[in-house]
Formats: sequence, structure tokens, C-alpha cells
Amino acid sequence: MVKFLKITAVIVVLLLVFYFGFFKYRQIQANNVLIPATTATLFKINVDELYKTMAVSYLKHPNEYGADKKGIKEKVNDLNTGLKIPASIYIYALKGKLKNTFFSRLAIADCLAFKRFILKKRSLIKKDTNFFQSADSTLCLLFNKKTLVLAFTPKKELVKKAMEEILAQKNMVKISDSQFEQMAGLSDHFSFQDAENLSKINFNDGKITLKSDLMNKWFEPAAQPKHRILNPESTVSMWLNGKFKPDSSKKNTTASSSAFSKDNFFKFYKGYLDFEWTSTVKQIDTVITYEYNDDFEQVEKKVARERKIPGMTLNMSANDQEVSNYLKSSGLLDQATGKISATMIPLYQVYFKGYNGNIQLSTLSNTKSDLKMEAADNFFYLKVDIKKLINQIPFLTVSNNLNIFSQIELNAKSSGKDKIKLESELLFVNRDANALMQLLNVFKNGFNHSLDLNLSVDIPVSK
Repeated sequence: MVKFLKITAVIVVLLLVFYFGFFKYRQIQANNVLIPATTATLFKINVDELYKTMAVSYLKHPNEYGADKKGIKEKVNDLNTGLKIPASIYIYALKGKLKNTFFSRLAIADCLAFKRFILKKRSLIKKDTNFFQSADSTLCLLFNKKTLVLAFTPKKELVKKAMEEILAQKNMVKISDSQFEQMAGLSDHFSFQDAENLSKINFNDGKITLKSDLMNKWFEPAAQPKHRILNPESTVSMWLNGKFKPDSSKKNTTASSSAFSKDNFFKFYKGYLDFEWTSTVKQIDTVITYEYNDDFEQVEKKVARERKIPGMTLNMSANDQEVSNYLKSSGLLDQATGKISATMIPLYQVYFKGYNGNIQLSTLSNTKSDLKMEAADNFFYLKVDIKKLINQIPFLTVSNNLNIFSQIELNAKSSGKDKIKLESELLFVNRDANALMQLLNVFKNGFNHSLDLNLSVDIPVSK
């Protein structure tokens, strides 16, 4: 028995070494691929890492996936596309091309199988011997016996010449010799980089995480961020602490007379803003109708109407006296009741208060704000309880798609001069199934016109 266990342990160890060695070898191969020297933006889809994550999810929660235990890799292979799926797929936008035009290069394992696959797709039209386009010309395929080049161009840009150069590997460089060197070593499921920004996305069981390092040229975060203590049970919570940088483009723009114009906001804003949606409240509206009396004269009739509205409050640091004077002089504030004019905010009754360098707009007539602040690392924070949001807005017709989500949380902090670090987490109601598979299932159920790819999800190619 001991001998059997030892042999079993050795076999398991060898299988693990082979398993991880195989994936490591595939990753090294994928990261040695060439990209155009004119690449301006690079996307990386880490196929193997996605496959490993989903394989673990299948093992941990088999009941979430029914009888189908295949991962994405096997499902793609089942399509018999003839393509060789690498450990990582790179997609690039090129300098000199339109912003939303993208290219990619893939190896062909079986040229005959690949030709049979594309010829079955009625949405692809043969333009040349080895050049195909979708009916709307947004998707283009160019290939030889060993390689396929794809291009996606929503504005129907001429891309065949660039595709020919990519196919022939003209003017190409290794990723390790380019400005995208760090992308090769990333193990994240999806990553994106351009000259100024780097973002990474991961799909785990029940959540999607996003981390980004971004160039920030429009906002100056507070050196020592602070915020009011908001209610953790709120449906929506948000705060922002810092100053907007001067907009050089507004010198030649015409000033807006709207009370909610960008010019007025920048004029009154003094470095801090927060927003809370605490609950649903009842509000009494007076509805004016007209009817005819016994003398056939039209007379006004006022009817009280009760309705449920969001209990929302916005606080902003500002010169409260200056804002109050502006609202009064514009005829937008009823001084006796503190109500904002319906011409300014037509949907709800909103009340204005100003005190101690702070202004408040709220659908709650008796709300009181504590101006006490606490220190924070991040200058921006947003949390939305999506389940509460759907329940509190019954007229949300998109709830069929939203109700798979539970909560989204986002925060940003300064990471150096003109740089910010953004982190976000989107939680799902189902915390056991992989987030990407849940999204793909929603995507499948939400679209009627799609290709039959023999998958548990369908991937539309064109409208």
C-alpha cells in the first residue's frame, strides 16, 4: 500500500510538472510573437490563464455548469475552425489608422478546415482568392496556408495593405523589444496598453476586477484626500476630492445660460463633492388639471398625488451665499420653502440649503448633513448596490440584464504627477460561477441574430 501511494504521488508530481511546463512553454511562445512596429495600442487575451481559471471553477462548482464540463479552449476546438489557438492572443491598433480599427494575426493548423469553416458563414463574402469581408465590410480576413490576419474596422477603413504587411511580417518587432515589453509578462486575463495607460481585467468566480494606471490631465487630486462619512447601506454612494484643471478648450466656447452648465459648476465648485441615494421616499406632488363647470367654463383643479422617488442628497463645497444669490436672481429658488424651481429640475421636488461653505440639493426636505470629514487614501469613490437600485426603480426595463449583478465599487488614488491608479470590482449575485461565463450567457440570451458556433454561448459577428 505504501509503495502504491509513493508511485501515485510520483505520477501526480510528474503530471503537475508536465502541466505547468506545457502552459509555460505555450506562454513563452505566445510572448515571442511579432507585432507591427507602428502599434499604438495593444490588447492581450490570455487564453491559457482564462482556461486554467475556468477549469478550477468547473472543479470547485460543477453544478453551476450542468452537464457541459468543457472549457473555452475545447469549445473553440470543437468548432473545427482550422485555427491554432495560442496561449495569448494579441490585438493591435496602428498609428496612422482610425482609432477603432484593430488587427490580429493567428496561425492556421489546418488550411482546408479553415476554408470550409469560413465558406459556411454566409455573412462572409469572398473578395479575392484569400481575402474575405463581412457583408457590412467591418470584418476582413486575409490568409495563406499557414497564417490568418483579421481586421475589424467599424468605419469601413481600407485595411488590406496593412493586412498584407502583417501577413508577410514586414516592419514587425518582438514585444520584448517594444514599448509594450511589460505586457508579455502579465498573467491577467485581459490587458490593454497604449502610450499613457495600462489596464488589467480578471474574471473570477462571481466577480470582475479591473486595475488601471492612467494618465490624468484633467483633475488634480487633493494632496491629503478627505470625505464625509457616508451611509454604508446607501443604494449609491460617491465622493470626489480635488480640483479640475483649467480647460484650455473653453476659451473659444460660448458660455451657457443653463443653471446646470459646466461653466456654472466650475465657477461654484470648491474642491469637494459627494452624493448619496439612501432609500426610496414618498413625495406629494400637486397636479393641475382643467375641467368644465356647469356654465361650460374651464376651471383649474388641483389634485394631490403621492409617488415614490429616490431619496437623494448632493453636497458640494462652494460659496453658499454666492450660489444662493445666483438661484434667487435667476428665479430658480423659492425662498420661503427652499424648493428649486421645476423649470430647473422637473422630475422631483428638490430642496436647496447653503451653510458654512457648503451647498446641498436633496429630494428630502428635512435632511441634515454632518460636515465632519475623515482622511482617505483615494480621492474618488463610487459604490452602487445594484440589487437595491433595481428594487427602488421598478420602471428599469433593463433589469433583466442587470439583475445578474450585485454591486459595483470603484476608487481612484493619485500615483504620481499626472498619474492615477484606478481599481474597480463588479460583483455578481451568483458568486460560484465564473463571471465571464455568466456574461456570455447573458450575451447569448440577449441577441437573436448570431452565428451557430456550437457553443453554450453564441458570438455575433455582424448586425
